[in-house]
Amino acid sequence: MEWLHKIKEGALDILLPKKCVGCGREGKYLCQKCSLFLSEAPLIFPGGGLVEVISIWEYEGVIKKLIHQIKYQGLTDAITELVERVFELWEMNIPEDTYITYVPMEKKKEKKRGFNQAELIAEELGKILGKKVVPLLRKVRETRSQTELNEEERLINVKNAFSAISKVLPDNVLLVDDIWTTGATMKECSKVLKKAGVKNIFGFTLARTI
Repeated sequence: MEWLHKIKEGALDILLPKKCVGCGREGKYLCQKCSLFLSEAPLIFPGGGLVEVISIWEYEGVIKKLIHQIKYQGLTDAITELVERVFELWEMNIPEDTYITYVPMEKKKEKKRGFNQAELIAEELGKILGKKVVPLLRKVRETRSQTELNEEERLINVKNAFSAISKVLPDNVLLVDDIWTTGATMKECSKVLKKAGVKNIFGFTLARTI
């Protein structure tokens, strides 16, 4: 219920006020002053089943710090703020009948963390765009962390790690993740979606390495 969520948010703001990860100023996780120093990432057309990938910021500085806190310190309410800021910078240009989905996590890892940040980002996008968010993929085997792997190792690591949940999929899909590094994970996911019948796959991440 929306009203209950707002009451909960208000109570948290009083007990645990939001502080900018850049300068510590209260009010937001990313204050207006610090946001002026963010580097926007250019649109890329990577192929591999993806029409295009929109990544909003370069993965560095305060954005890197904030995403790290979201993932490893559970600062998930910062996702709402970041996604709202996305729409101050980015004009959506995808087909009207596009569904939103996300890169899945291993169930064991998601249970330990308590959430899948890609799913939470997708849900916030869905709220603003008024589009359905549906799980279209599952992770079918465990993989190593991509963090310390090079590009070739990343591709091998995620190969055949995903499968489609349904045999009936929409024509147009916006595939969401938090960070684009080499694109290995999203490309593997898009390959699975393409094979399952999706015609056009657009990628979205909050940030990407340059």
